[in-house]
Amino acid sequence: MGKGLQCVVLSVFLVSGCVNNHVTKASAQTRLQLGLEYLARGDIAAAQRNLARAEGVLAQDYRLQLAMARLYQMTGDNHSAQVRYDRALTLAPLNSYVLNNYGAFVCGLGQYDAAQQQFSVAQTLSQPGARADAQENAGYCFLNAGKFVQARQSLSQAVQADGHKGMSLLAEAEKRLGRGERAQARLLLEVYQHSLPASAESLWLEIRFAALEQRAADVERLGTQLARNFPQSTEHQHFLANEY
Repeated sequence: MGKGLQCVVLSVFLVSGCVNNHVTKASAQTRLQLGLEYLARGDIAAAQRNLARAEGVLAQDYRLQLAMARLYQMTGDNHSAQVRYDRALTLAPLNSYVLNNYGAFVCGLGQYDAAQQQFSVAQTLSQPGARADAQENAGYCFLNAGKFVQARQSLSQAVQADGHKGMSLLAEAEKRLGRGERAQARLLLEVYQHSLPASAESLWLEIRFAALEQRAADVERLGTQLARNFPQSTEHQHFLANEY
């Protein structure tokens, strides 16, 4: 998966499943649920075992195909992942979960234009959260492609539409800063700061930037703000230990 791109939580797909009293169908649905839960935990072997048992009954269910695509993607089998994504797209061509996950997949392969096409379609759909998810994924994909202006615009729209995305924005900024991608991390922090109030996480990132840039006065000022507003936070403990 491309850096920072957010694949929608797969267990969400289960809410749209049709109720069926047939024992075989019910058993397959249970296997699908288990497979998704194991996939979320990163237990590939258990996920594959349960999804394989569900496939005989649910082969025409886009959720199963999408789950298998994610499984292959996680194991690095991009060819098999592509096959499964193609099946999911055939079964549900206008499903935002499919489009967002497939867009994230092809962006990770460096197919930026193809990815943005998926995100553009997803933004037009009325499914809950579809627009914000697509804007977020488009923003990260633009960032990976080095298109900072477009990345800032898309990510700002995503955070303004769904404030909960702010924390994932900061988590991604911290990861990129740790990889030495300072310009990308700075952009993500600025998007957060423009739309949401200061948090322990955002102040900590500011402190780390100030320390890297040897701005001692700013480190002290931001540390004081962190201590005043978030004295019990893990970030404050890191600051006290000079772990920046």
